[in-house]
Amino acid sequence: MSPSRVINRMLTITCGFAIALLLTSGQFAFAQSDPPVVRASSKTASIRDGKHFKKGYWAIMPERKPDYYYAEIPEKAHTISFITDLDSIAFDVTYGKEYDFIILLNGKDSCFTRISARYNNFNASMRKTTGAGPDTIPFTLGDNHKVYVNAKLNDAEVTNIQLDLGAGGILINKTSVKKVKMNFNGQVTLTNSDGVNQVPFASKNFLQIGNLVWDSVSIAVANNMKDHEDLLIGNSLFKDKILEVNYDKKILVVHDTLPPQITAYSRHDVILDGGVIPYITVNLTIRGKTQTGWVMFDTGARTSILNSTDVPIPYRIVNELAAMIGLDGAMKPKLSIGNYRLSEFEYKTRNMGGEGLNMILGSDLLKRFNLVLDNKNGYLYMQPNSLTKAPYRQRDEYYVVRMVTGLVILLAGIVMYRKMRKKYRPQT
Repeated sequence: MSPSRVINRMLTITCGFAIALLLTSGQFAFAQSDPPVVRASSKTASIRDGKHFKKGYWAIMPERKPDYYYAEIPEKAHTISFITDLDSIAFDVTYGKEYDFIILLNGKDSCFTRISARYNNFNASMRKTTGAGPDTIPFTLGDNHKVYVNAKLNDAEVTNIQLDLGAGGILINKTSVKKVKMNFNGQVTLTNSDGVNQVPFASKNFLQIGNLVWDSVSIAVANNMKDHEDLLIGNSLFKDKILEVNYDKKILVVHDTLPPQITAYSRHDVILDGGVIPYITVNLTIRGKTQTGWVMFDTGARTSILNSTDVPIPYRIVNELAAMIGLDGAMKPKLSIGNYRLSEFEYKTRNMGGEGLNMILGSDLLKRFNLVLDNKNGYLYMQPNSLTKAPYRQRDEYYVVRMVTGLVILLAGIVMYRKMRKKYRPQT
């Protein structure tokens, strides 16, 4: 798993005090004179943002007045619903507009809530280009199948910048901090494969990749990035753009509109968790059972990851034993993305938790498609490329099973040899 798993789900969600107090004190006033009210007795609520249902996501707390919820894909007209334990409310949102309502908690606390169809903190890192038209950035494909570009950070050259679409923010390798001038002005909670840690954070950085320039970029420090990696960037830099990843040409292209060759691609719905991390719908078949659901599209993970509950160790061992004698066709996990069918992909397992389909698609699988991620409208476009037939790396149990089987055959041969010698030993 990539070290960049930044979970920016800060549930510092807020409510107000009494309506009359706020309005008369001038601390806050809704754009609407008479905002609708929904009832709740629980301090958590669920949200349906377009196709993305987030159960128990929203915490009702009294810190902010109002409490903002930002649409995950603000430029796409869609419906956002808040669902409490007692009530629900829905708004058809349009880019650039805001929608106010009140959550009345336990019949007494009025929690002022605002849905904003705008980009959260968009002005904090203004982007500009020094060129005309779409911006093209060459990349290299590492031996781990990941995408790397070069950049300048605070006017210092940095290399091996990993594009991790599974990252919620930007990270710098702890060992690379000395290469650049960074003024750390706080700490942030970072959740990744290294656990949950408080790490240094700098909110004012100048970043240039190709002709694209960002000012006031926020960057946190990671302790577990690869030695050769300086920086890790995610989709947060491109959330108002269309990002093309062309593995055939080894280029990233940042578009304002869909490229003309898009007609040759297949289109798939996408949700953007936190407005940044893409998920797509897949079907996963294991032991004759098919599950359908949203899975993370993660170029930062080298291999795909399945829930260990779905593929326990005994199943994996039997699967590899069957593969040794050519009988594994009906047993191996099968994945379908739209009309694409994959069955030989490498995967690892871990306890993913939760019900339903839990899976991460890694770069060993994703590199087989040229991709166009339309952050504006919530679509992912895919086209098989020249790497489609490239062999997958073998799974860990492939080597374990064959090593154990070889040892068993060797020991069995030794036992049989000794028995044969004893049986035919000349009598004296």
